Amino acid sequence: MPRRPKKSQLIILYFGARKDDDELFSKADFHDQLTAKNVVCIRVEKPAEAKAPAASILPAPRLEAADLWAAYGVTEEDTFIVADKFGNPFFTGKDACLSEKLREVAGHFRAQRKALRKQVAVAQKAFDDGDTAKAVKTLKEGLALGLTGYDEAVSAAELYNKLIEKGREQLKAADKDVKQLKNLKKAYEGTDLAGEIDSALESAGKTSN
Repeated sequence: MPRRPKKSQLIILYFGARKDDDELFSKADFHDQLTAKNVVCIRVEKPAEAKAPAASILPAPRLEAADLWAAYGVTEEDTFIVADKFGNPFFTGKDACLSEKLREVAGHFRAQRKALRKQVAVAQKAFDDGDTAKAVKTLKEGLALGLTGYDEAVSAAELYNKLIEKGREQLKAADKDVKQLKNLKKAYEGTDLAGEIDSALESAGKTSN
C-alpha cells in the first residue's frame, strides 16, 4: 500500500517493475520539487492477481484500493500518473517529463471542485423539492468527475446516500405496484439501487402472472 503523502504534497505514481527509482527520478525534470518535498513519488508494482474495484458510481479513494493498477485503469508498464494529494488523477502518460503537469494540478482541481459544488447545490435543491429524478441525474453528473477527499466530494457522497436511502423506502412502499416500480427504475437508473428495483419488477411480474 502506498504511503500517504503529506498535507500539500502532489503524487507521482510510477507503474512498473524497474528498481532504479532513485536514478529514474534524479534525472527527471521534477527532481527539484522532489527535493523540496512538494512531490512524493511512489512505485506501484503489478499485483500477481488482479482485483477489480468495487462496482459503484460513488467514487472510492483510489489510494486505498487493493489493486492500484485496476483502480487507475493502468494496463501498460512504465506508466506515470500525476495526482493530487488525495490520489485523484490529473495526467496519465509514458513520459517522465512532468514538471509542467505538476504546475497545472491545482488549477485543474479548483475547477473540478467548483463544478461539483454547483452540481451538489442543484441536486440538493431538487431533493428538497421532492424531484428525485432531477436530483439523481444532476448528482450522477457530479459523481462522474470521480473526485474524492475534498469537502465537495464528501457532500456529494452524503447526498447520494440520502437519495439511495429514500429510494429504498420508496421501493419498500411500492411493494408489487409495477407502475411505481417503473417510475423508480427511471429515476434511479444507473445507481446502486437499480439492481434492487429490477429484481422487484421481476418479482412483481411473476406475481401478476
